[in-house]
Amino acid sequence: MKFGYPIRWLAETASTNDVAREWALAGAPDGATVVAARQTRGRGRRERIWDSPAGAGLYASFVLRPGWPAEQAPNLAIVAGMAAFHALTKAGVPHLRVKWPNDVLANGKKICGVLVEPRLGAGRIEFAVVGIGINVGQAAGDFPPELRATATSCRNEQAAISVDGMLHLLVKSLQVASRAPFAALRAEWLAAGAREEEPEL
Repeated sequence: MKFGYPIRWLAETASTNDVAREWALAGAPDGATVVAARQTRGRGRRERIWDSPAGAGLYASFVLRPGWPAEQAPNLAIVAGMAAFHALTKAGVPHLRVKWPNDVLANGKKICGVLVEPRLGAGRIEFAVVGIGINVGQAAGDFPPELRATATSCRNEQAAISVDGMLHLLVKSLQVASRAPFAALRAEWLAAGAREEEPEL
């Protein structure tokens, strides 16, 4: 089956990761995708809120079934982070770097966040839900006041792309990254500026 399909499009949901997890538990295949136009309870690491206004960003979650040993679960954050980095590069966003463990910054501001939630069993990764949020169409004043100093978007960085266009690039990049030799991908991650255990924004 083609990566990125089947796909569920939602006008609104609390969290695409929650929908994808329930779908995975019901047997969704590797590459199954959930996309929402708006999230009411989008979240990042440590239950931080991911601002998810309607139509302004890409809010997508993917079911991955890598078949890896459980101890390799943390590596999925690198896979997802580099997929987002590559997609944003192809979208024309300049001055990108990866920030540990799984954010992507543009000109030093957060443009993308990744949340990986694996389900482990019998020493293996049964599946993982990879949530990726990308700020696409927000103007500077569209962000909540507390985020304006630290967040940016494709639009703010002069990269003209639609949410659908960003999804297309991300699906292709995640398919490539999830099948790439991990050592090579990690080397790219480090070359993209990632440093272990950085302070978080």
